[in-house]
Amino acid sequence: MNKKIALLVLAGLFGASPSFAEMNDLDKGYVDQLIKGGWSTLRQVSENMVNTSYSNTEVLDVLSEVLLEKYPQAATDFSTVDSAAWMCRALGASRNTRYRGILEKIENDKTVHRKLRAHCEKAAKNLPKGSDNAYVAGTVNLELLRNPPPPPPPPAPPAAAAKGKKNAKNAKPAAEPATAPAPAPAAAAPAAAATPGTVDLTKIQVGMSQQQVNDLLGPPTAQTQRQTGKQWQPFNYGARDLQRMMYHYKGVGRVEFSLKSAYEGVFRVIAVTPDANETGYP
Repeated sequence: MNKKIALLVLAGLFGASPSFAEMNDLDKGYVDQLIKGGWSTLRQVSENMVNTSYSNTEVLDVLSEVLLEKYPQAATDFSTVDSAAWMCRALGASRNTRYRGILEKIENDKTVHRKLRAHCEKAAKNLPKGSDNAYVAGTVNLELLRNPPPPPPPPAPPAAAAKGKKNAKNAKPAAEPATAPAPAPAAAAPAAAATPGTVDLTKIQVGMSQQQVNDLLGPPTAQTQRQTGKQWQPFNYGARDLQRMMYHYKGVGRVEFSLKSAYEGVFRVIAVTPDANETGYP
């Protein structure tokens, strides 16, 4: 019930726009993580947005409001500064000039860490100047999103008409209705077979993390992993693409991941291959 209420609140908050109606599971998951997550969650969501060049305006509006709320708290602690910097980068990666004013505001705020200001400055340069639809602080009501109103109480059942004692005493017993022939017992409905969840590879974009794929598609039929030749390249200073991973979904296709960096330890999608003949075996 709480999830349904939150979705209704979101619809009201965004004016029940067609774009909200078209929000998919990924968009709704991003909103939920942004309004409830801590610094590490905000960093992960923002990094995912950067890697996929995410551009859904309704969700980016929520990110903008959370950034305006959180960035003054990013003092000298590396994790908070880094998370806020990724949030700025996500707005810049959207290529939407709507968010340039927010980035410039943080860039010019001398009270925040210089690293955060530098990232916001760089992100702002990715966006064209001038906008007739610049995001205005307070457009998204975070308090309402985090604490939606309680559901209305269920309607009271209609009160049965009470009969007076006199009428009850003098009332003649109603004639019993003619007994209708009992209908033939309906055949018991067969129990629903446990079918695997629908796997829709169109939800997956290059750059998504392994966790995002797990959330959107569920576990694969089989999973394989291998090392690449870059393990032995002496000049691979970023320790990039040292391992590959493959998700096999029987009758659907495959999703291939690469270890973005051994220093980060996150596998990200590099290819999606629909294949109705996928066996699901390594």
